[in-house]
Amino acid sequence: MKLVVNAVLGVSMQAIAEALALGESLGLEREHLLKVLSQTAVIAPAQRDKLLRAAADDYSPQFPMALMNKDFRLVLERAAAAGVPMPATAAAYQMNVAQAAKHPAQDYSSVIVQMRELSASGASANPVEQPARVPSQ
Repeated sequence: MKLVVNAVLGVSMQAIAEALALGESLGLEREHLLKVLSQTAVIAPAQRDKLLRAAADDYSPQFPMALMNKDFRLVLERAAAAGVPMPATAAAYQMNVAQAAKHPAQDYSSVIVQMRELSASGASANPVEQPARVPSQ
């Protein structure tokens, strides 16, 4: 059960990090963005504290990257053995591994910093080319 919960926790943190990077790149003020997101129903209580800490640039380990990555690895191993594809988890794990290589002692929420840096540099962590426009339905 712990691995299932931590899979959701890790993938949702990656989604939050991406949403924050997008919001900032669209010109939304970081502090306002963090505050509003932390008050929405889509942010789990476990993630609210991470947003408050991110506002203070505090990524001291509460759940260190190494432990999250261990759980991601175990989740993906067990999923593969059970024949369950987990593409979002695999992508979040790759992002965590890259961040852990730079800041192994930080909290897993430091993927927020990673996404901010990637978006500021214009680098894409997504090898799939994005469409120029989303088609209308």
